Amino acid sequence: MSLPRSVVPLESNPEVFTRFAHELGLSPEYAVHDIYSLTEPDLMAFLPRPMKAIVLLFPINDVYESSKDTSTRNEGASQASPIWFKQTVKNACGLYALLHSLANNPDTLQENSKISHFLSSNPRPDNRFADEKTDEFIVSISELYNKNSSYGQTAVPQAEDEVNLHFITYVKSGDYIFEMDGRRNGANLLGTSSSQDLLEEPLVRERVEWYMNNADENMKLSFSLLGLAPSWD
Repeated sequence: MSLPRSVVPLESNPEVFTRFAHELGLSPEYAVHDIYSLTEPDLMAFLPRPMKAIVLLFPINDVYESSKDTSTRNEGASQASPIWFKQTVKNACGLYALLHSLANNPDTLQENSKISHFLSSNPRPDNRFADEKTDEFIVSISELYNKNSSYGQTAVPQAEDEVNLHFITYVKSGDYIFEMDGRRNGANLLGTSSSQDLLEEPLVRERVEWYMNNADENMKLSFSLLGLAPSWD
């Protein structure tokens, strides 16, 4: 089986992401949850803590396209050593967002799982895996991906469709907060962490607000947030 040029995108659905994450190796003690606000205490109060990763779905536009390469700051990446994957498959940003969430939180993974084996058997000299090794892993989980991309509550698009929504991930590595976007040139350093819980990080909130403030007016309602945190079960 060869690497697909494009895939059916994942739905921004906590059940879909949780099911897929567990099949890749996430511990049953963790799950993916909807996040309805990063600013409203009442909407944040019921969420489990700590939030280990936050996944943002946002609409792509010219502002994003013109800034995604020029604004990347990764000078702290070698010190903090986050794991970053380059996106090589069209419409697979949800998968890369999930990989960024899991790979940068090894304490949430089951031993001898698919992703744990991939991480341990492919030592990396810097803050990214060789693209061919990541591609090989994606090929190995293609059937799992195809199964999970068929789940959800909305109509499933075709793999070749042009999709103007994109997933990225926020993770903590060492004392730093990073924005992980497979369409960039590497891990994007946001700054120094102030909390063990990403829900409490002003840097994440400010960055999400930047995307919302720069969205086209007719796409203002096309955002969603998911978070990796302890399971309710």
